[in-house]
Amino acid sequence: MDISVLADKIKEVVIGEIRQEFKEFRAEVRGELSGFRLAIETMSKRMDGIESRMGGLETKIGTLENRIGNLENKIGETNKRIDDINKRIDSVREELSSRIDALREELSSRIDETNKRIDETNKRIDETNKRIDRLYEVIVRRDEHTKLDQRVTSLERAVQELKERIAA
Repeated sequence: MDISVLADKIKEVVIGEIRQEFKEFRAEVRGELSGFRLAIETMSKRMDGIESRMGGLETKIGTLENRIGNLENKIGETNKRIDDINKRIDSVREELSSRIDALREELSSRIDETNKRIDETNKRIDETNKRIDRLYEVIVRRDEHTKLDQRVTSLERAVQELKERIAA
């Protein structure tokens, strides 16, 4: 055999084995690539879902930011109203304080005047009581005087009767 034939046969055997190994390698790579494709498609679908959810979340966040902005505006308006109400309350409080002070002064003077009138009335009552006491004493004396007068009259009659009996 010729070396060139032998070399061709070795070449064919080696190339055949290389081809067989290459085919097996290709089959493995294809299988792995199919797995990678499936994994990539699954990841792609998951990424699409995640992107969709992210878009929804971004929309919700935007809506929430708008609502927060509206609430902040309303809070600002409410704070302004509260400040206005506080100013009105302070104004009313000052007005009421001045009125209360004026009423205190007026009531104090009225109370003083009423106390003076009560004192005067008490004096008049005391004077009237003294007069009543004097009148009571006069009435008691008059009653005693009337009783004495009646006794004297009775005694005068008895004396008269005695005189008439003695003279008879």
